[in-house]
Amino acid sequence: MRWEALFADLEAQLAAAGQAGLESEIAERQRGEFSVVSLSDRLRSQIGLPLKVHLDAPGAVTGALAQLGSGWLLLQASAGSHLVPLEAIRMVEGMDRFAAPEEGKVKLGLQAALRGLARDRYPVYLQLRGEQAALYGSIDRVGRDFLEFAVLEAGLPRRRENVASAAVVPLRGIAAVSSFR
Repeated sequence: MRWEALFADLEAQLAAAGQAGLESEIAERQRGEFSVVSLSDRLRSQIGLPLKVHLDAPGAVTGALAQLGSGWLLLQASAGSHLVPLEAIRMVEGMDRFAAPEEGKVKLGLQAALRGLARDRYPVYLQLRGEQAALYGSIDRVGRDFLEFAVLEAGLPRRRENVASAAVVPLRGIAAVSSFR
């Protein structure tokens, strides 16, 4: 009787050690697999969810994640929308713990999104990285790594006589491009 109890106890210990080893191996594999997940993968699973995005500029922008391109995201809020280059993001709040792999579809780059705004001469607020105040105006042209911006007085339409100054902005200097209805 004592031998049976001893062997049963040893078998239980062995099974527990095996289970602990298996759980440890699973946890290690999960950590290894997660190391290849990118910010874009995490953001891709957040489409439609409300997020607060802290920028490489004072403040943050909020809204539902409407679109994710190659190197940028678009937040849609009740007051307007915010186009944010991924490299200008300091922190994102409101995300769940999921990630989605990249699909085979071609993603628009930041330049393509900005060219759409330039084509329509849509008035926007241009928030520069590290700057307090945003510039109001319209994007005139988009080059490979820069854009030309017509600075306007807030609320004025894009007309030659309303342009206060013209600025060339490196794309890496943009924290957000916001439009308000």
